[in-house]
Amino acid sequence: MNPAPSGSGAHALSPEAFARAVARIADQIRALTNANLHFTQDPYQIERHHTLLSLAGELAALVDARPAEAIQRHFHQDLTYVTPHPVVDVAVFDRAGQVLLIRRADSGLWAMPGGMCEVNVSPGENALREVWEETGCVVALTALLGLFDSRTERADRTFAHLYHLLFAARHLSGVPRVTQETREVAWFSQEAIPWDAMHGGHGRRLAHALAWHRDPATRPHFDPVDWTPHTSWQHRTLPGQRHED
Repeated sequence: MNPAPSGSGAHALSPEAFARAVARIADQIRALTNANLHFTQDPYQIERHHTLLSLAGELAALVDARPAEAIQRHFHQDLTYVTPHPVVDVAVFDRAGQVLLIRRADSGLWAMPGGMCEVNVSPGENALREVWEETGCVVALTALLGLFDSRTERADRTFAHLYHLLFAARHLSGVPRVTQETREVAWFSQEAIPWDAMHGGHGRRLAHALAWHRDPATRPHFDPVDWTPHTSWQHRTLPGQRHED
């Protein structure tokens, strides 16, 4: 796990960037604490780690609408090993080049069909299922367009850390219809896409899908990497071992 960024003071951040930074730090403290709880049986360490979880929840509450007690209760009840959650988004195109969008029931904003991946199901099957459940349409996947990190999305306010797998698909059958998760489902020409009313980071991901649709040679997306090697305990030479260059 990479260390939290440092060097730029909080005064240099906008309120939104500061809130994202606080949420990220709280989530990383929680993730590290949960990992440590999986590898210790020392009752004193366990007690300290639960105190850290409470502090992480209190920190998260500073930039979250939920009360600290609710976040702390969630943190203490969910002691699984914390990793990013895989999510699928699907850019569905018809023969005329229109793209299928849904207006979400929760936010009232537009998005590509998609959602969280279920266990024991492949990413592709998850993508097909989400399109069917949210639009009533059957599609065929045609390409994997990229992997997007939710923490790089300025518009993404989700507290959880998500990895978005973006697929392209072609429409096979079915007439778009409103479902339990949507307020509207409609085809849009590229000129009519409601860019100002897109949910979270869907605008950036949809723009990449449209670029691929215009030019299939467009390379799959992955977010820029800012990483520097640092000393790791895994690189320490054990007694009796020889270090090979």
